[in-house]
Amino acid sequence: MKLGIISDEISQDPNHAFRVAKRLGATQVEIRDVWGKNVCVLGDNEVLELKKIAQTHGLEISNIDSYAFKIYIDDKDGHAQSLRILRRAIELTKLLDLSFTRIFTFWWQGGLTKHLDRIADLLSPALDIASDEGVVLAVENEYSCMVGTGCETRVLLDAVKSQWLKVLWDPGNAFFARENPYPDGYTQVKENIIHVHLKDACVENGSFKFKPIGSGMIDYKGQLRELASSFRGVVSLETHYIPPGRTREDGTIESFNGLLSILSRLKYV
Repeated sequence: MKLGIISDEISQDPNHAFRVAKRLGATQVEIRDVWGKNVCVLGDNEVLELKKIAQTHGLEISNIDSYAFKIYIDDKDGHAQSLRILRRAIELTKLLDLSFTRIFTFWWQGGLTKHLDRIADLLSPALDIASDEGVVLAVENEYSCMVGTGCETRVLLDAVKSQWLKVLWDPGNAFFARENPYPDGYTQVKENIIHVHLKDACVENGSFKFKPIGSGMIDYKGQLRELASSFRGVVSLETHYIPPGRTREDGTIESFNGLLSILSRLKYV
């Protein structure tokens, strides 16, 4: 298991973000937004520059993140745009010699069961592109989308039945979608996970709140113990936690240190 950080959880400036990530102890950086733009609108030279900057700081780029299919299911123009974005994400993934890129499953509109067949049909062209290009699609369980839990992700995988669809597992998103992430949600998808996002959360006064890793209600001791013993991919911090009156970078530092603290107690660092 390798430790990473989504760089814009620190800063839009890659030089600064990568420097902080390395200092904290990460070996990987995940690229979503840099220089105020999503990675998929960058030119090839800009993306290769990011790779060079990462190497300068002793880091590897684990993957790049598009927002493909974070749209309403009936948005025909949005679907065509998502396919264009996906093609670009795949081009950049191959440019960086990586193996997978992320997709979503449309904004939530009444639950997965109601829309499952339609989702499978709409994702079919994306899976054809993935197959043609030899790049895996990692579907992220996102609480604001149709697939938010491990259980729902399992249902989608069983419906699609494609070797080109794997899982980007996010315990924090599963928690927000009202699932017990570990062990319940994780058990449903653990054989299909290709990448992991880490964020902690709790319920305070009836509202969901992001927390530093180890300070929320998710069983990260159990989750990380199992990942550290059996997962050979990258786990990327995506904390979303900003301490009151402080910065996103401060929240990332606090969360990454919480992650290291758990791993230290488990004797993995």
